Amino acid sequence: MPELTTVADNLIVEETPEGLDIVIADQKGSRMFPEGGKYPVEKARAAIAAMAPILSQLGSRISISGHTAAGSLYLNDRYGPWELSSDRANSVRAILGEFGLPARQIQGVIGRADSEPFLPTTPIWRPTSASKSQCCTMSPRCLQNSTPN
Repeated sequence: MPELTTVADNLIVEETPEGLDIVIADQKGSRMFPEGGKYPVEKARAAIAAMAPILSQLGSRISISGHTAAGSLYLNDRYGPWELSSDRANSVRAILGEFGLPARQIQGVIGRADSEPFLPTTPIWRPTSASKSQCCTMSPRCLQNSTPN
């Protein structure tokens, strides 16, 4: 899939006891979301769109979490990291739906702001190294029989 090849370095897929975690994260020199933006850049959008039919075929319930970089400045007091991370997760949900993922497979859409470090042992977030600086996490729960009704 050429759509995934362009962001392969930004995709992290990990099997967990709960299912499969798919992380779309910034890497050095390659942002997945513009700074302060709720919509993914075009290459990330194409990759998310390419994953929709695959996730749909799995039939698993999917949780989507949005994250932001720590220490970012927000010009609007009413729109900060919680709102932005929620909007990012919701925009990923909308793209997945647009490209074929049924709404019944969505288990939840959550904004995490800057509350979860990418690596649990990393006490301080560093946007260019070990952080979920600008990302969304999709967690299809496909390893346990969690299928939609």
